[in-house]
Amino acid sequence: AGFPAGVVNIVPGYGPTAGAAIAEHMEVDKVAFTGSTEVGKLVMQAAGRSNLKRVSLELGGKSPLIIFADSDIDAAVYWAHAGIMNNHGQNCCAGSRTLVEESIYDEFVEKSKQMAEFRSVGDPFEESTQQGPQVDEEQFDKILSYVEAGKAEGAKLEFGGERHGDKGYFVKPTVFSNVTNEMRIAREEVRLPIQCQGKNS
Repeated sequence: AGFPAGVVNIVPGYGPTAGAAIAEHMEVDKVAFTGSTEVGKLVMQAAGRSNLKRVSLELGGKSPLIIFADSDIDAAVYWAHAGIMNNHGQNCCAGSRTLVEESIYDEFVEKSKQMAEFRSVGDPFEESTQQGPQVDEEQFDKILSYVEAGKAEGAKLEFGGERHGDKGYFVKPTVFSNVTNEMRIAREEVRLPIQCQGKNS
């Protein structure tokens, strides 16, 4: 793109090593971080310990989708599904909370369930695969813990919520209905392939 040498630098690595070094470096003047609230706090602490660098944070949030009765319901189901399931739910703008107008709610839930049932989970290098594994065991375990929290708090598990296959960190795409505002799965950003559907009157 024509930038002079040294203007753009790519530093690959993990948060506790590469990320921490950037956040704590005395000659870095600004850090922008997108991720968890827990790590955002660590970035702020590192900025304060070092040169009091400026910090921009995008943390948490549920990236809600609102579906109205006059929408094209098939298109809305498709895009709501894609919005949370693409990249196995592991991205910061995943549409992880869906509010659906009451008059079309049951139809929307049923069609969402059908999409999840037919989603192909498996080897990400296979062309027919739509959903690969979660990034690691910690994320895999977190998904299953949120599934249990959803069920315990009264959400209805429509599909998924369990391991896919008998090895690796594969999780079936998961659809919950009857999700209400106070539930953990409705409040916490979890970056998981869990679609949470609540009614909007």
